[in-house]
Amino acid sequence: MKNALLQKSKCAFTDLRRQLPSFANAVAGQKHAVIGFDEYLDFYQLPEAKHNLEVIAGTSEDQATAIIAWQPKQSLGTAVVVHGYMDHIGLYGHLIRYLLTQHLTVVCLDLKGHGLSSGKTCSIKSFQEYVDQVDELLGLCISSFDGPIHGIGQSMGGAVLMKHCLNHQNHQLYSFDSLNLLAPLLHPLAWQKNRWLYLLSRWFVKTMKRTYRASSWDQAFLDFLRYQDPFQPTRVPIDWIGAMDHWIHEFKQSPKSDYPIHIIQGDNDNTLDWAYNLTQFEQTFGTMTKTIIARGNHHLVNESLPLRSTIFSNLKLS
Repeated sequence: MKNALLQKSKCAFTDLRRQLPSFANAVAGQKHAVIGFDEYLDFYQLPEAKHNLEVIAGTSEDQATAIIAWQPKQSLGTAVVVHGYMDHIGLYGHLIRYLLTQHLTVVCLDLKGHGLSSGKTCSIKSFQEYVDQVDELLGLCISSFDGPIHGIGQSMGGAVLMKHCLNHQNHQLYSFDSLNLLAPLLHPLAWQKNRWLYLLSRWFVKTMKRTYRASSWDQAFLDFLRYQDPFQPTRVPIDWIGAMDHWIHEFKQSPKSDYPIHIIQGDNDNTLDWAYNLTQFEQTFGTMTKTIIARGNHHLVNESLPLRSTIFSNLKLS
């Protein structure tokens, strides 16, 4: 019964994308009522429109990528939020509300195969496909909103923004004014051993059973993720693991960058080999700064309230 209800909710929410106008048209004021959108916002406890806050929902021009923006009347710039693997816009309400208190327009997308966007569930051939989505979104932000643009990425979203940055070596022309990466993905925990398992099994299996880890101290979030969120898959596609493996190899071959990324990392992260990752990031990004969150787990955007307050206050948004 539970699985049937989750599937019903997923189908209802997925239908939203087909009703959405192009994001560019929505920003220009060409909007229409979208059945179920208010229910989507309510289900995920995302901010709703009010007299001083506009909510703009639309898609990329090819209608593949779902985009939602929250624009306050008085905005000092734009924050582009890129979610982690198996995440989606609906899980980022805490961060969205915090960024709105900083008088920023908040623009979120669902990456391919996630949330409201199209594509095979959580499957990808190359992280470059995610980067291309961010590039298109960035172009929409530049043409639609005023002020500086700040990139914020959680886990895989951090890796996507890092790759985006490394793809743009001319930082004089780079469109992001800051990059804050929360527990960015490179080596997962025990990757050297698990990589061999991947290399041996990739010819025989297409997916692997998902393992739910306690990635946060917020038990209500973990319960929602496992039992109530209709967008949570139960299996991990092997091709995504291959794309991650390629990203790891690509990162280690990347030229050094002087772009001043800021990394926020929990020291109780049981998902990543975080200490090793930080040494790798520091070798490539010589001007990198970092904030270590004592007791912080992996899903920093959805940590327990006391930790979350510390995490968000350490974002560099100027």
